[in-house]
Amino acid sequence: MITEQDKLPTSKVARASSVFRTSMRVGANYIKHNAQKLVGSSVSEDDLNDKNAEELFQLMSQLKGSALKIAQMLSMDTGVLPKSYAEKFALAQNSAMALSTPLVMNTFVKYIGKLTTDVFDTFKTKAEHAASIGQVHKATKNGKTLAVKLQYPGVADSIHSDINLVKPLFLRFIGVKEKEVQPYFDEFEERLTDECNYELELKNGMEIGAWSSAIPNLIVPNYYETLSAKKILTMDWIDGMPLQTFIDTETNQESKNRIGQALMNFIHTSIHEHQRFHADLHPGNFLVTDDLKLVVLDFGCVKTIPFDFYNFYFSLAKDEIVNDDIALRKCLVGLDFLRNDDTHETEKLFYETALKAIQTISKPMKADVFNFGDVLFHQQLQEQGREIFDNKEFRKPNAMRGSRHAIYLHRAFFGLYSILYKLNATINIDRRFIDKVQVVK
Repeated sequence: MITEQDKLPTSKVARASSVFRTSMRVGANYIKHNAQKLVGSSVSEDDLNDKNAEELFQLMSQLKGSALKIAQMLSMDTGVLPKSYAEKFALAQNSAMALSTPLVMNTFVKYIGKLTTDVFDTFKTKAEHAASIGQVHKATKNGKTLAVKLQYPGVADSIHSDINLVKPLFLRFIGVKEKEVQPYFDEFEERLTDECNYELELKNGMEIGAWSSAIPNLIVPNYYETLSAKKILTMDWIDGMPLQTFIDTETNQESKNRIGQALMNFIHTSIHEHQRFHADLHPGNFLVTDDLKLVVLDFGCVKTIPFDFYNFYFSLAKDEIVNDDIALRKCLVGLDFLRNDDTHETEKLFYETALKAIQTISKPMKADVFNFGDVLFHQQLQEQGREIFDNKEFRKPNAMRGSRHAIYLHRAFFGLYSILYKLNATINIDRRFIDKVQVVK
């Protein structure tokens, strides 16, 4: 059951006030928790985390847009967030609070200048799904069943101010200066701006749908330009269960492997043949049909990577580069992971960290067949993330580095590996891309 809301804070003052009220409630939870500990009461940190995670999720769900997208990104299991937060924030993937019927009708007229009955034969005002940027309604037109995505009002206009609201919390938590992380905030803001442009998503979906049509067991819905606008997007309605439900309930491993293979082939083709990929890989953006086909949804967050970055990055999958100190250093400098003015100690720290990460992350790229359900491989990924997070050296001002293009590529790989791990999937790896990479020496 999707909870509905009748009002949506759209002004800077209203949104800032919502943040302030939630901060006060979270602070009160801490005070009450610590007071109970002082008088000897038996209290649990998990209970405190549960309460605060609920408060923060309700805030982000009400604000929607950038705030809810941040919750969605944080929900990916990095091993850093407490379990309570990771589980609650995961609801941002497809179970956020939806707009009420009056708000839906008013928003539709505001965006397109017509009533839903003037555009569609039928239109269900109760949302089928609600996420961070918009919610999905079921409609019909000329005998076709359609999915209509309606963007939340005020979301696009509040991106910059929302990021500025949460930025101080991030800087305080990580302990770095704003100028060191500004390029990453800029990249995040650009991608969010893209996600709010449904005309761009329409173009992305149609283009990617065309070149991915040859991938076995994969479906990209047809999009309808004449029934879409800048903040309304219409596509085919495709029946299927959410990928997370499939992960939780499917017992046939061959079926899981088939879905995992379709996902791998889709991402592999996107990155290595087009240098353009779906950069929001969480289970909420996928369905599985009854005949075991993977449906890919939501092409708002699509990242294009420059050719030189692509070659620097994937040269690291070649043993001849990793085993050549000079070539490896050149790649790491090209990716802004090493810098020519680094001290000996700083270079040693980043070089050794990068080498260890490369050796782990590139394992699947060096195998013809790889079992992503390998618990040891998953633990290595988690442990390396925790080691970096716990090392205070990586919180110093000069530690915030790396090409901004890597942000969403890393996010895509983490999302891919995480889904394949949950599927316990054994996947065939097409390694021919390695031969096409122009080795940087």
